[in-house]
Amino acid sequence: MTERIQLYKVKKVNIKFFMWFSLFAFAYGLFLFILGLSHGFKFDFPGDWSSIAFMAQGLIFALIAYQQWYRGKYFIELDNDNLSYQLPDSKRVVSILISDIKQIKMDGIEMFILANGSESKILFEHIEWKELNRVKALVKDLSARVSQNNV
Repeated sequence: MTERIQLYKVKKVNIKFFMWFSLFAFAYGLFLFILGLSHGFKFDFPGDWSSIAFMAQGLIFALIAYQQWYRGKYFIELDNDNLSYQLPDSKRVVSILISDIKQIKMDGIEMFILANGSESKILFEHIEWKELNRVKALVKDLSARVSQNNV
C-alpha cells in the first residue's frame, strides 16, 4: 500500500498557459521595443512604454509559472516500510523507517514525529483543507500501526 499526497495542487495546464502567455507577451514587448528604437523611442507617456510593460508582464508570468512548477514537488508518501516527505523547508526528500518511529501525532496543522531519539516537527501551512484532512487520516492510520509495533 503506497499513498502519496501532493501538498499543493498544481495543474499542468496552468503552468503551460503561464509559460506560453509569458513567451508571447515578452516577444511582443521585445518586438515593440525594437520597433520603437528603430523609429526613435518616445519617452513621454504613454509613448513607447507599452513595450516595457509587455516585457515586464512576460517576465512576471514566467516567474508565476516557475513558482507553480516548483510547488508541485512537495509531497508526503507512506508505503509499507517508509514515511517520506518533501516540504518547502526541506531541500531534499526525508525518509523515515516506520519501524524507527516511536510516536507520531497531528495537532492542528502540526505533525510531531518521535523516531530513535530525534523529534521532528512538521508545519503544514498554506495547503488546501482537503489535503490537510488526508494528511490527518494518514497520520491517524500510521499512529495506529506504530502503537501496534511498539507493544
